[in-house]
Amino acid sequence: MTAPDSPKTIVGYLDEITARPGKTLAAKVSCEEPSFTAELVRLVSGDARPHGTGYREVPLEADFEASYPGRVQPVRPGSYAILPGLPALTTFQFECLVYPTLAKASWQTIVRAPGFTLGIAAETLILTTPSTRIELGSLQLRRWHTIVIDVREASVDVNLDRRGDGPAERDDSWQQALDVDLETTAGDWILADRAFNGRIEAPTITVDGALVGRWDFSVGIETSTIHDTSGHGRDGSLKQTPTRAVKGSRWDSSTQRWTDAPEQYAAIHFHEDDLTDCEWETDVAWTVPDLPSGLYALKLSAGDSEDYLPFVVTVPRPQRNRVAFLAATATYLAYANEAMSGFSKGAREPNAAYLRDHPEVGHSLYAYHADRSGVHFSSRLRPVLNLKPKTLTWSFNADTNITAWLEQTGIPFDVISDEDLHIDGTDALTGYDVVITGTHPEYYSTAMLDAVANWQADGGRLMYLGGNGFYWRIAYDPENPAIIEVRRAEGGTRAWMAEPGEYHHAFTGEYGGMWRRLGRPPNKTVGIGFAAQGFDGGTYYRRQAGADDPRAAFIFEGATEGDTFGNYGTQAGGSAGEEIDRWDAALGSPQHALILASSENHRPGMLRVIEEIHMTEVPHGDAEIRADMVFFETPGGGAVFSTGSISYAGALSIDEYQNDIQTITRNVLDRFLDPTPFDYPVS
Repeated sequence: MTAPDSPKTIVGYLDEITARPGKTLAAKVSCEEPSFTAELVRLVSGDARPHGTGYREVPLEADFEASYPGRVQPVRPGSYAILPGLPALTTFQFECLVYPTLAKASWQTIVRAPGFTLGIAAETLILTTPSTRIELGSLQLRRWHTIVIDVREASVDVNLDRRGDGPAERDDSWQQALDVDLETTAGDWILADRAFNGRIEAPTITVDGALVGRWDFSVGIETSTIHDTSGHGRDGSLKQTPTRAVKGSRWDSSTQRWTDAPEQYAAIHFHEDDLTDCEWETDVAWTVPDLPSGLYALKLSAGDSEDYLPFVVTVPRPQRNRVAFLAATATYLAYANEAMSGFSKGAREPNAAYLRDHPEVGHSLYAYHADRSGVHFSSRLRPVLNLKPKTLTWSFNADTNITAWLEQTGIPFDVISDEDLHIDGTDALTGYDVVITGTHPEYYSTAMLDAVANWQADGGRLMYLGGNGFYWRIAYDPENPAIIEVRRAEGGTRAWMAEPGEYHHAFTGEYGGMWRRLGRPPNKTVGIGFAAQGFDGGTYYRRQAGADDPRAAFIFEGATEGDTFGNYGTQAGGSAGEEIDRWDAALGSPQHALILASSENHRPGMLRVIEEIHMTEVPHGDAEIRADMVFFETPGGGAVFSTGSISYAGALSIDEYQNDIQTITRNVLDRFLDPTPFDYPVS
C-alpha cells in the first residue's frame, strides 16, 4: 500500500471500463520503478477514511498475477490534425483562417510541413525553415485572420487579412515579401501540432491555381475525420479530440445549431491541453474468465506505491441476478481528475498529490483549458486519479458505500455501467427487478434516459439513492464510447458556460444543457430534482405526512429513531447534504408521489440552485432548500424510491448498519424484490 507521504510512482488505465466474461482487457501502465506486480481484487468499499465505511477488497486468483518490467510512458497532451500524403512542392500557395485564443511567449504551431513551419509566439506570426526564422506581422486574440503564403522560386509572399469584430472595428491587412527559399518534401502536414490554442478553418493548398488539398471542416463534424474536398482523397484525421461544432469565420448569429448551417461551423478549436487518449502501449492483457458480475480492479504495486484500475463485469441476460447496481461511469468521467473540490490542492493523499504534480493527465468537465474555454470532452483512456478506491469520497468512491451495503445485505446483485446503458439501451436493464443508482448519477445521454424510462414502463423498480441526478445531457462519441461530451448551455449550476451558438453537441447535434431545460426534468423519472447544494455539513430528515399513508407502511417498519432520523453519516456528518433534491409538481413530480420525509435545518452554505434564482438576491430561510424522500408507484406495477441526497449512502454503515437509514433502505429493497405488483393509486 502507498504510504501517505510516499510519492506515487505507478499509474495506469484500462482500455475498457466494463466487460463480460471472454472479453480481453488491456492495462496500460507507467511505472517509475524497475518492476511492478499485478493482481485482481473485487472492490467492496473504497472508503479508507478513519471515520468512513471502512476499506474492503477481496483478493482473487488470476492468471495474469505476476511481476512485470516497469517503464515510464509519457503523457503528451495537445490536439492536432493530420493532412496526409502530400507531395513534394516547390511552388505552391497555402491558405487558412486562424483565430488565436491564448497569448503566450512560447511557440504555438499553426501548420508544420516537411520544409517549413508557421506559428505564433508573443502574438507575432513567424515563419521558419530549416535555415531561417522570420517574424511577420502581429495577430490579435479572438479575431479571424486569413493567412496566405505564396511560395515561388527563391521568394515567398505572405498576406494577412484581419477581420474586425462588429461595426466598431475596421478590417486590417498587410503583405510582406520575403527573399527565402522554401520547398517541401513529400509527407504529412500537421495542423496545431499539440501546441496551438485557437481555431483553424479551411486549410487549402494549391499549385498554379490547381487544388492539391482543400479540407472542409464543416463536413463530418460528428467524426474525427477531416474531409478533403479537392477530389484527391486526402482525408485527414483529428487526434486528442479538438472541439468541433464551434463558430467559424462565417457565423453570422442567424443560426444557433450547427446542423442547420454547417458552413457557419467550419472551424475546429485546438487546445494545447486536449487529451482523450494517452495512446500508451499495453503492459498486462487479460481475458476475463467466468466471474460473477461485480466491481473489480487490477491492483498494481511498485515498491511503496500502488494503483487501482477499476472495471465492471457484467453478465448476459440469462445469468442475471434480480438486483443491479448502476455504476455512474458517465459521471465518473465528468469528474475525472477534477480539481475544483480541492482534490489536488495541497493534498498528501498519493493520488491527489500525483494529480497536483501532473496536470498533463488531463481535465475534468469542470475545468477550463489554458485559453479559458470550457472543457467539453472527457475520456477514460488516461490515468484518472479519482476513479479509484482510497481517494476522495465523491462520485465513484462514494458509490462504494452502496456496494458495501448491498454486500452486507447478502442479496445477490450485479453491477452494470452507464456505458452499458448507453450502448445496449433497455436491454442493459431487462431482467432486473430492481435497479439501484449511485449517489450522484448526474450525467445522462438521451439513450440512457430513454432506457430507464422504457424499463420503468415495463414495471421496473428504481431506487435512486443519491442527489442531483439525471441533470446534464451528454453525448457519447459515436466512434469511441470512451469519450463523452457536454455542452453547458444556458441555465444550470455549472463551472463554465458554452459560448453563444455552441450549445449543440458535436457528436449528435443535440441541444445540450440541463435535462430540466430540455423538457425532461429528473422529477418525471424519480419524483424529485436538484434543489440546492452546500458543502459545510449535512443534516437529518423529518417524517412527513406521506410516511403515515398505508401505501408506505412497509418503508418504516422497524424504524426506531422517531420523527427525525439520519442525523449522522460518513458524508458531511448527516444523511441529507452536499447536493439535495426536492419534490416539485411544476417540474413534473408525480402528483400521487408520497413525500415520506424532508430535510431541515441546513447550514448557511446550502444554497438554491442557480437555475431557480431569477434575480440577484439570494433567498434566505428558503423552504425550497430541502431533500425530499419520496415513494410512488408506476402504471406498469413498478415503483420508485428516491432519497434526494448525495450524503444519504454515507449513513448506511453507521453503527454497523444498525440505524434507520439502513432499515428504511432495506425495507424498500425487500418490498421491491417482492413480485407482487404495486397498485397504481386511484385519484
